[in-house]
Amino acid sequence: MVRHGYPHCPGCNGGVRDLLRQRDRTDHRIGDACRGRAGSVHQLIPLRARGSAPLRYGTSAGHSLIEVMVALAVIAVLAPPVLGAATNLRTSFVLRRSQENAVRLLAEARWTAVRDGSAVVELVSAPPHGRVVSATGDTVMVADLGQGGVALRLSRDRPTSRVRYGPMGLGWVSSQTLRFTRGDQERALVISSLGRVARR
Repeated sequence: MVRHGYPHCPGCNGGVRDLLRQRDRTDHRIGDACRGRAGSVHQLIPLRARGSAPLRYGTSAGHSLIEVMVALAVIAVLAPPVLGAATNLRTSFVLRRSQENAVRLLAEARWTAVRDGSAVVELVSAPPHGRVVSATGDTVMVADLGQGGVALRLSRDRPTSRVRYGPMGLGWVSSQTLRFTRGDQERALVISSLGRVARR
C-alpha cells in the first residue's frame, strides 16, 4: 500500500499520527535540556551583560570648559570680518536702490514729457527725494532717494535741482551728477544734457 502523506487519507492517518508524536517528543527533550541548563528558557537571552551600567536615553556627556573657551575664541576671531562684509553688502544694496529709484524717476519724467509735451523732475537733497511734475502741474510720481540713511549730493552742492524734458523726451538742461553716499561708499548717476543717464 502506498502512503502519500495526506492527513485526510484514511490509509495515511496512522503514519501522520506517528510523525506528530515523534515531533512532540523531540520538542519535550529540547525544553528539558534548556530548563536543566539555565532554569528557564528566558534566561538564555540576557538583556545586558552583568555589571554594566543600565541603558539611558536622552542624556549627553556635555562639554568641558576648555572646549567652550576654544569655541568662543574662534567666534571672536571670525565675527569682525563677517560683520564687516555684511555691513558693506547692506550699504551697497541701499545705495543701488536709491540710484535705481532716481533712474525710474527720470524715465517716468521722459514718458510724461512725450505724452503731455513737457515734464520737470524736482530733486531735493535734504531730505533726499524727488518728484515728477507734468506740464499741467500735477505730481505724477514721487520717489524717496534717501532710504536706509543714504545722503544725496546734487551738482555744485545745491539744495535743489530741476531736470526738464521737452516734447521729444530730451533734456533741456546742462549735465548734472547725483551722488548717493552712505558711510565710505558712494554711487553716482550722471544725467547728460539730453536727459540720458549713466550709472557710476
